[in-house]
Amino acid sequence: MSAPDYPLLALGSYETYQLAHIATFIAERLARHRHSAKGREGRAARAEAVRDIAGAATALDNATGTTTTGSSLPRPLDRETFSAARELLTNGQRTADVVSLAAMGEAGWAVVGHVPGVGAVGARVDTERLAEALRSHFMTRPAGELAVWAVSEQPQRMPTLPRRVDLAAFVEQLEPSSADDRAVARNLRGQDRRVDAAIRGRFAGVDLDAPAVVNPPDRSLQPSRATPPGAAVSRTATRSAARLRLHRPTAALRVPSTRAGP
Repeated sequence: MSAPDYPLLALGSYETYQLAHIATFIAERLARHRHSAKGREGRAARAEAVRDIAGAATALDNATGTTTTGSSLPRPLDRETFSAARELLTNGQRTADVVSLAAMGEAGWAVVGHVPGVGAVGARVDTERLAEALRSHFMTRPAGELAVWAVSEQPQRMPTLPRRVDLAAFVEQLEPSSADDRAVARNLRGQDRRVDAAIRGRFAGVDLDAPAVVNPPDRSLQPSRATPPGAAVSRTATRSAARLRLHRPTAALRVPSTRAGP
């Protein structure tokens, strides 16, 4: 395979594409929540991440026609669950497979895979449909975009989400150039007039219904065949960290009263 960072140019259906990008948006905000600093600045960053997760959860509900809770939102797999699920599957260069967790006595589905430059990747989701969407995502997206799905050492818990979130304010923080953010915005349309107006303003000139376009990465930016494996991982981590900084919201919003978490 000549370009392991971007192995396939085929995408699943448009609906599958949307689901995977919304799920990845949630995973990225969960990572931001987990890695936020201590103190006042960290509390503000965590509040923004919680708001973003809640807003994206609404988009996911609209896209799937179901209602999710904090415990059923997609999140990266922990090492123990990954290892247990991986035993049911065969190894490969770049892989992504879906397996039911029922055999482990647990509810839900696991997406188990491996991406060169990132390593073990995986997701735990509530429905098979979302699992299949992420499986396609793992097999078609550049490695740098999949770093947020790297397997964690410990199980990840969702923060307690607010009962209500200002979706219009949330939309104002989305980035029109991000495929994940566009998928979230597309699936927030129709909530109310204020949200729709915010989407029209923030995504002016952007066709949210346009089909997915695959643009292979610039080969001049890819590590050469002589690049040591460790250097490739470092470059991937650097791209991921830069992306997190780019999308960091600049203003903190107060988080409303919350309901009991998972």
